[in-house]
Amino acid sequence: MKIASLAIHNFRTFDNDGISMTLENLTALIGENSTGKSNVLEALDLFFNYSKAKISKKCFHHDNMSNPIKIEVTFQSLNDIEKKKFRAHVDEKNSLIITQFIHLKLDDGQKFSELAEDDYEFEESKHGTKWQAKSEWLNLGPKPPTKTNIKNWWKNDLIENDNNFKLLFKNPDSVPQPEIYQEMLEKFWDEHFEVIEKEKISADEKVLGWKNKLKGNLPKFFYVPAVRDVTDDIKVLKTNPFGVIIDWLTKNISDELREDIEEKACLIAEEAFEKIDKDKDGSSKLGYLNSQLNENLGVNLGCKLEIKFGSPSFSEIVLPSPKIYADDGYYSEINLKGQCIQRLCIFSLLKTYNELKRKTEDFTGNIIIGLEEPEIYLHPPVKRSLYKSLRQLSENDQILYTTHDSYFVTVENFNEIRLFRKTISNKPSTTIHEFSFNKLKEFYKNNYGKDIDEKSLRHRFGHICDESKNEGFFANKVIIIEGETEKYSLPIYFAQKNYDLDEKRIALISAGSVDNIGYLFVIFNEFKIPCYLIFDGDKPAVELDKLENKQREDAIAKSKRNKELFQFLKQPIDETDGFFFPETQITSKFAIWKNDFEQTFHKSIANYEQIKSEATKFYGTKSKPLAGRYIATEITTNFPEKVSPYIDDLLNNISECYWDGSCLEKNL
Repeated sequence: MKIASLAIHNFRTFDNDGISMTLENLTALIGENSTGKSNVLEALDLFFNYSKAKISKKCFHHDNMSNPIKIEVTFQSLNDIEKKKFRAHVDEKNSLIITQFIHLKLDDGQKFSELAEDDYEFEESKHGTKWQAKSEWLNLGPKPPTKTNIKNWWKNDLIENDNNFKLLFKNPDSVPQPEIYQEMLEKFWDEHFEVIEKEKISADEKVLGWKNKLKGNLPKFFYVPAVRDVTDDIKVLKTNPFGVIIDWLTKNISDELREDIEEKACLIAEEAFEKIDKDKDGSSKLGYLNSQLNENLGVNLGCKLEIKFGSPSFSEIVLPSPKIYADDGYYSEINLKGQCIQRLCIFSLLKTYNELKRKTEDFTGNIIIGLEEPEIYLHPPVKRSLYKSLRQLSENDQILYTTHDSYFVTVENFNEIRLFRKTISNKPSTTIHEFSFNKLKEFYKNNYGKDIDEKSLRHRFGHICDESKNEGFFANKVIIIEGETEKYSLPIYFAQKNYDLDEKRIALISAGSVDNIGYLFVIFNEFKIPCYLIFDGDKPAVELDKLENKQREDAIAKSKRNKELFQFLKQPIDETDGFFFPETQITSKFAIWKNDFEQTFHKSIANYEQIKSEATKFYGTKSKPLAGRYIATEITTNFPEKVSPYIDDLLNNISECYWDGSCLEKNL
């Protein structure tokens, strides 16, 4: 059972209109600070692990308690066992929808203003739906019906849509016991659910059977906040992973062995205590203490006090106070290590706990883990390793995490990203942006007649993208350029104009090839990130009507690529002899160079060849990107008057660039 979608209202930064989002097996929540990412994890913790201690006035949006906190969770991907357990509560799409309400408790006629904050008492309830049969005898409840009801029903024909309920019993003429009736009723619902005449009713946990059924069968949710001491996680409690792990160690021990060990331990304890209990004069220390306790009561109540030691239990003898130790050259308890090791220990405990449940309990369900900023304290190689581990864990379970780190998102898995933004109009509110693979697939089908394969497309993204591309998801604006020459050169020209990309939170993303620009543009743009494209038109040096063979094929491919980019940018296309090679132009959405970047910015300089030769000698290589860097540095340092006037125009338009809608919608 996995969370398919989530809606949250009137909780912390989320107003009464609320937010909604879908979830994948692995979902990354990204966005600036204070946009509500952690609030999603806290809301889920409230839903699965509610406690009054977690609720205060500050949990309500702007402290407004006139409306309840509302958390609605939609579960899908139920396994066969879960479908059977929740058959009366799932909808037509096999979705189980549960809504939690949390509100301030008020007596009749009482007002918020009449209560002091110390007197606040909060109430929680969970609501859902249930399919109820229109025939009373056919209603399936959590408990068997009464003997009296069954006796009255049995006087009639119990038939539903030509299906005779009584034929399920060995003796249809005899009134069955309530437990047998309930068993057969469950079987009848399993076999004839689709044809049973029923209606959907909505109400609180009485309908859901929350306390005695749903709570024990929903996934367990574990929340790991950004700052967390491992001490709480390594306590041996029945409800935490470490407690379950330790409990498993003792499960296969026989009662005889337990009794034998405890009996021997009691004898040893008694013998030791006899020696310890003797005072200097040979009298009992414990006897003296017990005598004094009773004398010091000061009144005869007919009650005698006594200090007495308990018998040593098996767990105290064999597994006394289990702890986790770590040896990194210095052997010590895990809570004495750095935060990096502590956090990785927490992740490892959760993973071990889940593997153990599958090993020992025929566990077919899953757990859900909420992680806040898993990148904290980790070095890059460890980040990559942890991200791979989270991906592996999400094959069976569900992971949600907040992050500010490009190591924990990939363009390849864009559908797992949820981008949070805070909008400020009359009042601040959070919006969440996501982009599904199905939408991209629909675009290719409608516009190109192609049925694209998801795995194939992901592999293509994986090939052209690295961590530097992922940075675009965390930027306020993205400049997508063609290659490394522009990436080495443009920041030098921008810096000479005092235009700091980092200060403005603009990511400069190299596509590696102009052919890849379209892929990156679609992804970033559909997350509503303003994108500015800079690319070469690559018009051939030869007249178009004189192109032949390979030159012509190459020109056709580049012309087609230019058309596609202009279509994405919603720009008019003016073809010449079937070719599309625009003139150099700079707009608020893109800049295209008639030929290429070098021709426009560097080759037009009178001493270009001389400076290029110096670059080759300086670096000992003819690398084009390094030559571009050298030339840009030389021009801005020694010949500032030769800086292309295009730079000023380019920067003005980049500054004006804004998101103006989906590049796909007009074609859908």
